[in-house]
Amino acid sequence: MAVILRTTMNSLPFELIEKIIGHVDDEKHYISRSHLLACSLVCRLWLPSSQRRLFHHITFGTWETDADVQRLDQVLLNSPHLASYIQVLELPLWSWQYSDEPLSPLLGKFTHVQKLKISGLPWNLLPADIRQSLCRLLELPSMAFLYIQDAQFICMDDFTNFINHARGPVGLFLYHINTLWDPPHSFKLETKPAEDNKDKFEGYRICHLTRLDMMCRDNSVFVNWLLGPRTHLDVSHIHTLHICLHETDNDSVNRLLRAIGSSLKHISIFLLDEYPVLVNLAFNVNIEVLSLVRMDMGHKCLSTLRRLLSTVDASNHIHHIALCVDPLCFGLARVDREAWDEVYSVLAGPHFQFLRVLDININITPGGFPGNGRNESLLQESKDMVAAHPLLATRGVRVSLCQLPAFECIFCLHL
Repeated sequence: MAVILRTTMNSLPFELIEKIIGHVDDEKHYISRSHLLACSLVCRLWLPSSQRRLFHHITFGTWETDADVQRLDQVLLNSPHLASYIQVLELPLWSWQYSDEPLSPLLGKFTHVQKLKISGLPWNLLPADIRQSLCRLLELPSMAFLYIQDAQFICMDDFTNFINHARGPVGLFLYHINTLWDPPHSFKLETKPAEDNKDKFEGYRICHLTRLDMMCRDNSVFVNWLLGPRTHLDVSHIHTLHICLHETDNDSVNRLLRAIGSSLKHISIFLLDEYPVLVNLAFNVNIEVLSLVRMDMGHKCLSTLRRLLSTVDASNHIHHIALCVDPLCFGLARVDREAWDEVYSVLAGPHFQFLRVLDININITPGGFPGNGRNESLLQESKDMVAAHPLLATRGVRVSLCQLPAFECIFCLHL
């Protein structure tokens, strides 16, 4: 029986093997990995496909980083071809300012990375060899998506010098970047003077970003950098924009939206305070999906939504609007009916003839936590609000009202 089974496995077409292993890889990560390891032991024909998926996405653990590095370095030393399978690399770097592990030689073995996710980046505290290795990673021709989260730079020049090593990203994701960092005085900092970029980009091709996530405390600093002469990144091809808004961000975000222009198709706005959002979408006539995250149903947020919708050009193609409601974000868990009537009158007007889906997602407060009762009240009020305005439904618009866990509600901006 074992001989028959082995013969059958060896005679399967390559395409069928790929599909079988692909289904295994679609499972949850911790399940998928053990199953892929089992697939790699079936026979020689199954080994390459299993290895490609096993090594496609590498994440260094935050607590066992030293062991991870040693183990992976040894694996790649014994089987160098596996390095070409690594296309997604996640590096939590806070611990590497204190580590004596040879991370730099390992980073030099990654030659086909397409997506790099760096979190906890204390740039000026990292050893020089690690900083150089990270810069070389950014210079890879295969590099397409760059994620930087919780990064610390003592000045904008250091951030600029680092990012400008990326030769061809199409997606840039900036989360909580501090460019005015004041580290503890006990650390010896290594800084690099600003480079003269006058001739720096002559050998570079212009990189056309297609996606930009900008979730920083001071977006104006990064907008000035993106639209200034110190980068080779072009924003006029961005079709997906996720951005958080503060009171002081209106002018800079409007400059960015004007520079992006008609290429923008999906925009998600994450509200960080109750101050008026004066964003103007008049220059973005091809938007198809609009998301507003972390709002309540009170007068201020609904007025913000109405003003935002009123700036949309009459020729827009918006077919999906998603509102992610958090009853506790600004301390209000009731619906302002008068403010919603004003929003509804805009949505039901001729400007939104292509609208087909209106999602209202209410953040669920876990049972036992303050505000759980508010969810029930807000949900019922929202149902009554929707029922009192049937016009959108008669126009063929699907109005969806549901509750989502907090995590999903926050990340529904990634529609």
